[in-house]
Amino acid sequence: MRLNLSDEPVTAELLAESLRQTGSAVVAVQGTSMHPTLQMGWRVILEPARGEDLRVGEIAVFRGALYLTIHRLVYRDPGPEGSKLVFRGDYNRLRERVDPSAVVGRVRAIEVPGRTPDGFRVEVLRPDILSRFYRLTQMSATLLRPVLPRLIPEDRPPGPFGRRVRAVFSLTERLLSLLLPQRR
Repeated sequence: MRLNLSDEPVTAELLAESLRQTGSAVVAVQGTSMHPTLQMGWRVILEPARGEDLRVGEIAVFRGALYLTIHRLVYRDPGPEGSKLVFRGDYNRLRERVDPSAVVGRVRAIEVPGRTPDGFRVEVLRPDILSRFYRLTQMSATLLRPVLPRLIPEDRPPGPFGRRVRAVFSLTERLLSLLLPQRR
């Protein structure tokens, strides 16, 4: 989900500095990649965070290739070149591998349109079914990594079994995303 900010790299730096100075920022979101968790026109309340401090399942803002992006952290990949964070929007299949230094902040609450004097009500973002699923799979992978042998070299695509496992994982993600609250 693209933040309603300019595409200039200085925008990310200004947001990061604002978060460091004030401890929070409110930013409007555009796009549908985080639907239904975040919807177009809603605003997110950010707090400063480093990539190393994020928990799997949390929603964060990071510097993407062209602009700031807000997605959910789905996996920590401890690769040979150092740890990478894997993000994904709740409504899309694309995963983005990001260096932890690209993280600008984490979403703490959302401002949802409502019947209040300013037109928005604030809701604290709590762990949902997808964040619990990703935490469980991260925990399982961490526990099983030393026990299971390395069956497929890093530079080769997975075989038929690996493709089936990925398909089941992807289907589970899609089904669980249907259980996310549609309205707040």
